[in-house]
Amino acid sequence: MIISKIVIDNFRQYYGKNTIDELLPTNERNIILIGGKNGYGKTNFLLSLVWCLYGEDISKIDDSYRHEIQKEGNYSKFLKGSLNWEASRNDKTKFSVEMNLTNIEIPAVYESQSRSDVICRIKREYDVITSVEEFDIKLEGVPNSFLRNNEDKINFINDYVIPLEAAKFVFFDAEKIASWAELSTREEGNVLNDALGKILGLDIYDSLVNDLQIYTDGLRKESATSQVKQQIISTEKGIQLNTERIGDIENQIIAKEFNISKLKADLNKYEVFLLNNSRNKEKGEALSIEGLYKKLTECKQKEISIQDKFSELNEVMPLAIVAGKIEEVINYLNIQDHYNDDKEREKEISDKSIELIEKLFNTPPFPEDGDISFSKKMFYADKAKYVLEEIFGQKKAEEELTFEHDLNKSDRDLIKETYAYIRLQSKDIFELTYNNYNSIKEEISHLERLIKNTESDLEDEEVAEYAGKKTDTERKIEKLLEEKGYLINQKELLKRENEKLALSLQILIKRINVSEQKKLKLDTAYKYIDALEGFIRSQKVSKCVQLETLVFQEMQLLMHKFRNDADHNFIAGVKAEALPDNDGLKIVLYDKFGGVRSKEALSQGEKQIYISSLIKAILSLSILEYPIFIDTPLGRLDDEHIKHILLYYYPDLANQVVLLATNNEIPPSRLKLVSDNIAHTYLLDSYNGKTKFKKGYFKSYED
Repeated sequence: MIISKIVIDNFRQYYGKNTIDELLPTNERNIILIGGKNGYGKTNFLLSLVWCLYGEDISKIDDSYRHEIQKEGNYSKFLKGSLNWEASRNDKTKFSVEMNLTNIEIPAVYESQSRSDVICRIKREYDVITSVEEFDIKLEGVPNSFLRNNEDKINFINDYVIPLEAAKFVFFDAEKIASWAELSTREEGNVLNDALGKILGLDIYDSLVNDLQIYTDGLRKESATSQVKQQIISTEKGIQLNTERIGDIENQIIAKEFNISKLKADLNKYEVFLLNNSRNKEKGEALSIEGLYKKLTECKQKEISIQDKFSELNEVMPLAIVAGKIEEVINYLNIQDHYNDDKEREKEISDKSIELIEKLFNTPPFPEDGDISFSKKMFYADKAKYVLEEIFGQKKAEEELTFEHDLNKSDRDLIKETYAYIRLQSKDIFELTYNNYNSIKEEISHLERLIKNTESDLEDEEVAEYAGKKTDTERKIEKLLEEKGYLINQKELLKRENEKLALSLQILIKRINVSEQKKLKLDTAYKYIDALEGFIRSQKVSKCVQLETLVFQEMQLLMHKFRNDADHNFIAGVKAEALPDNDGLKIVLYDKFGGVRSKEALSQGEKQIYISSLIKAILSLSILEYPIFIDTPLGRLDDEHIKHILLYYYPDLANQVVLLATNNEIPPSRLKLVSDNIAHTYLLDSYNGKTKFKKGYFKSYED
């Protein structure tokens, strides 16, 4: 799929109708370069495309979009504030974004035959006076009667254009994605779970499994007694209420985060003022004080990250304590399975031996000269039994089981998945996290003492006032962080309660007795579920193996440390593993000794390279081709990394790559590195706050 045309009309900086109609790659040149200085509208260009495709659902794509909506108050206020100010002054009331797409596979269900040459026109428009948002999709030469309502249009975008879950991998800020490397295992799993789903195409099979489970539950519910039905309704209502409360808590957390962000901005102003007015500045020590503030901020960020890790480990810790017992249960279940298999095989051979002997000696025809003697029959019967055992390799159960675990398949799977998850969290990780937390707390305490001692030298009343404001703001931030932590804890408790309720619901449903006719239907459905789940597991393992290879190869190509002999133990391998319970992917970096290489310890540039490598690997395994739009494409990379990215990454990332760069990131001197891959160039030109597109690039490079 390729975006061939974009029209932005009165959206934010873009005054009037602004059109880019040359976006198609040409002669294997896949890069479209759009230059713009800071504040000229690069980020809002990206936002306009995401809004055009997803509307209100942009809050589900990225935290930055969610925070922006929260900052305005709600989605409606966010839209009202998006009308270009000059257009508003000239009594314009509408803004819109439109895009044309080509190479979309239109399925035969919408036409007499499947086609990929259809031009798709997508337009979203909003009127700030009437608060009416219109969303329209037109397919050239195809009747759009099948797009009857917004739900149909949303489904079309998700099924045939760019799924909502894939948007974060298609439209992103290359500098901000470095933060993905700092996510906890669970958070990273949630982000990468989308990759295992929509992008790699496994969501179709997950949906089939879910539909079959709904079907089997429905069959059982039909046979439930009135008392059990009431229990089911009550449990389902409890899950729904908890889900609604979780949603409310998430909104409160967003509000806390926004307030914390505002206070941190104020705190930064106070710290700058105090830094500039410190007596130690006159002694030439201002730089060291600034360093203390910077170090303290970094330490507090690490503290939050470690606290998040603790929250994650706390859930696993009770299970880790009994990991040995769980392993014993799994081993005993395996022994029990082997024992039962042996007993069944022993019985099968015994039954076949009896059947053979019966048919051989007691079923006509018999010898014409008379039947053989009884003693000979016994001899040949024993011999036949011995020969059968020898041929079929009968293995008798060596000893009787002392007891048997009466567990169904879902119970067994749950035990095995739980044990697999526990193994991911080793004792070393527990100890390392605990030691890191103690170390960072000590460092924070030490830095705060140093800063307090330094600030005690501050002069005059104004400075003292700002010192008081700083202290007050720090207290407010600390209080908000505590409140946020409490809300996160409440959210986790509700999630756990929902998990228990869901388990209780399944137990209730499975205990319902059904008719023989329904039992046959259930058995068939369960066979399909087992087959699909087995297929999904095998596909995830296969995709993980491919991801490991692709990510490592890309990092080797882009990171200069791999070319430096002194850093031969930098990263020696990548491990990708599917988490239990469909919780996504876990990516681990290893050194040559098999030790875990902390992603948090990577530099900001290395984090960006790692995540960029991961994104490229995921996209290379995608079942569909997507265009890629990237803001701040070179982020905080150094010169050598920039060279590698421009030479080896973007030219091979996708069929269509649109880069939104400043003149510092890709000046004319660097443009030479990637010029052979550039199909078109544009420049964001701004005058009096109104941005327009024009062809060409920065001063030294014009078409």
